[in-house]
Amino acid sequence: MDYRLDVGMWNQVFAVPCALVDQHLKLAGKEQLQVILWLLRFGGQGFSPEELAQRLGMSPDSARDALDYWCDRGLLRCSGALLSPMPQQEEPRPQPQPQKEAAAPEPAAAPPSPPQPETPKALPPKKRLLRPDGEHMAARMAESEGMRFLLQEAESVLGRTLSPAMSSVLVTITDDYGLPVEVTVMLLHYAVESGHMGTSYIDAVARDWAENGIFSVEAAEEKLQALSRERLAWQRVSTAAGLNRRSPSKKEAERACRWVYAWSFSDEMLACAYDECAEHTGKFSAAYMDKVLTGWHDKGIQRPEELAAAKAQAKAEEKTAKSYDIDELMGMSSLDLPEEL
Repeated sequence: MDYRLDVGMWNQVFAVPCALVDQHLKLAGKEQLQVILWLLRFGGQGFSPEELAQRLGMSPDSARDALDYWCDRGLLRCSGALLSPMPQQEEPRPQPQPQKEAAAPEPAAAPPSPPQPETPKALPPKKRLLRPDGEHMAARMAESEGMRFLLQEAESVLGRTLSPAMSSVLVTITDDYGLPVEVTVMLLHYAVESGHMGTSYIDAVARDWAENGIFSVEAAEEKLQALSRERLAWQRVSTAAGLNRRSPSKKEAERACRWVYAWSFSDEMLACAYDECAEHTGKFSAAYMDKVLTGWHDKGIQRPEELAAAKAQAKAEEKTAKSYDIDELMGMSSLDLPEEL
């Protein structure tokens, strides 16, 4: 997906917003500043994270992290592939204080109400405008040995120095989502194994785990096993269909697991199902492949030779039906017709 920054009048002048200097210059890292300055200099031009990374001499993951950083900090907002400046909220004006009225007599004290049960702590909004800043992170590392261990282990697992955006995501996962350090480390290993190491992906997976109550090592291991099976099933389907590497939708992943694990279709049968799909739709369609494979499963067709035999039988039955129709027509033509006068 190509991104494009539309900054209006900034397209003609290389201007730097005051908010960038006043609020973010001290806390932003080198790569975040490189990215925002490049965006301002070439505003209005389309680009991909890979192209941005090549021009600035950084990895694509670092470029994506920097884009996420400025969106999270509230300087930019992202709508699809369009980046635009985030409107700055004006400071509320002080309201005139109303004149004090004569004090009314205090009402009699009400009886104490029974204690209310505590409601579970809700997670913060899915897309936060602000994440922990550098001062907060430094304080958390100073007071928490677990936080220091997490950030050090994250650098080892990801194989790179943590960006400010990634560091703040890890603090958010621990402080706001409540995932234990050992569970977060397991999540990072999974991200590396699956090839998705951007801050947005790690944040989304961590939030999903928190919302589904995955707070123990045992629950995380069970979840990782399910994700691994799901990833392997989709890999077999995408290879059979010749698809470019991409993540499946939730429905596609569910269907792939059913085809591979519940129905035990081989790679050859998956390829045959894709051929049927491409022949009728001209593209990959998980819904159409599911219809084809459901029919084969209901008929007990599990191997290519069984499929070939079933197709030959269907063709023979179709030929017999057509022959019967012709014989019937010929019989009708042999009926006695009225003699000509």
